[in-house]
Amino acid sequence: MNDAIPLKFPRLISLFLAWAWSLISLAVGINAFVKSNRDKSRILSEVSSLATISINTNDIFQAGVVVTVISAVIMVLCIIYIGLLVVDANARSGISTRTLPLQYFSLGFFAIWLFATEIPVSLFVSTRSAKVSAAIDGLSLPNNVIKGIERALGTKIAYKDFSYLKLIAILPWFAFLFTVCAAVVSFLASSRAGSGNASNPESKAGLVPSEPKPEATPV
Repeated sequence: MNDAIPLKFPRLISLFLAWAWSLISLAVGINAFVKSNRDKSRILSEVSSLATISINTNDIFQAGVVVTVISAVIMVLCIIYIGLLVVDANARSGISTRTLPLQYFSLGFFAIWLFATEIPVSLFVSTRSAKVSAAIDGLSLPNNVIKGIERALGTKIAYKDFSYLKLIAILPWFAFLFTVCAAVVSFLASSRAGSGNASNPESKAGLVPSEPKPEATPV
C-alpha cells in the first residue's frame, strides 16, 4: 500500500532538491568550460602578434570536470530514485523500498566524492591563477615581462576574477548538502522499513505449529 512506503514525502522532497542542485552544478560546470575556452581564445588573439602565448589552466579544469561529471551522476540517480517512488505509489511494487540500501549507499558515496573534489576547486579559485608562459622567436620571456604585458593589456588571470569560476566554487556545495540529506533520509527510511518488517508477524516465515491434542485413554 502507499502508506507502507517509508518516509515517502521526505524522500521525494530531498531527492528533488538534490536533483535540482546537481542540475545547477552541472550547468555551471558546462558554462565554466565554454566561457573559459572563449576567454583563452580572446587573450591569445590579443597578444598573438607580440609573442607565442601558452595559458595553462589544467588544475582548475581537471577538478572542474570531475565536479561536473559527479553532479551529472547524482542528477541521474535522483531521477531514477524519484521514478521508483512514483512506481511504488501507483503500482505498489515495493521496489523503491527494497532498493533503499543501494540508494543511500550510492548517494552517500557520490556526495563524499563531490565533497572531496569541491574542496580543491574552491581553493584553486580563491588562491590560484592561470599559468602563463610566453616566447618570442623561441626565446622564453621572464615572468616580470609577462606580468608587464598582462598589466598593459588589462588581462586578468586570477581565477577569482572570473564569475563563472566562482560559481563552480560555490554552487556545487549546495548539491553536496542536499545529496547528503537525501542519503540520510533514505537511510532512515531503510531502517524504518527493516524495523517494520521485524515487528510484522506476517513477515515471519512459517506458522507456529499447534500442539497435538492428547488422545483419550480407554477406561
